[in-house]
Amino acid sequence: MEIVLTDTQIKILKAGREEFLDKGYIKASLRTIAKNAGVSTGAIYGLYRDKMELFSSLVEPYATDFTNNYLVKQEEFKALDNKQQIEVMYNYSTNALQELLDYIYLHFDAFKLLICCSAGTKYEKFIHTLVDVECKSTYSFYNVLKKEGYSPQKISENLVHILSSAYFAAIFETVEHDMDKDEADEYVSQITSFFHAGWERLFSLK
Repeated sequence: MEIVLTDTQIKILKAGREEFLDKGYIKASLRTIAKNAGVSTGAIYGLYRDKMELFSSLVEPYATDFTNNYLVKQEEFKALDNKQQIEVMYNYSTNALQELLDYIYLHFDAFKLLICCSAGTKYEKFIHTLVDVECKSTYSFYNVLKKEGYSPQKISENLVHILSSAYFAAIFETVEHDMDKDEADEYVSQITSFFHAGWERLFSLK
């Protein structure tokens, strides 16, 4: 069921988005948001309990969708048999990442808030959540390789975490630097190739 927003909600959300993007969550002011929306602070509190709830309304649906979509991609990959995982690993991860990047650019402001403006909120750990999933998936694939007779190099938890963190940090640089979509597509394609080559070496796939 589609939620229909009132004119007042639309004005508040627009002003809130602009204020959070400009100042970040911590320094953003509900008074300024109310002034720019042309409403009283009471009107905001009538719709949102506090500044946190207003911020959440701007990012929560997109953070949840992105994370769930990422989890689905990981589960779909794990559902493949071992030989299929090894065969399609690069193309699968590349295509999955492209779909996620497309989603980011459909909702760019929401991800700008998540990545650049969420300090002081529960969303400041957004990337860390993705990294944790990536680490588990990496170890799962590592074990698949060993079962299939490959001899991957021994990799520590710290190394996997560092590389996974670097990977997501690189991807979200597209948002940090306000890249246009074409530039982001090319950039992420190159980043994917770079990391894939490194993992191939560590996994002894060549």
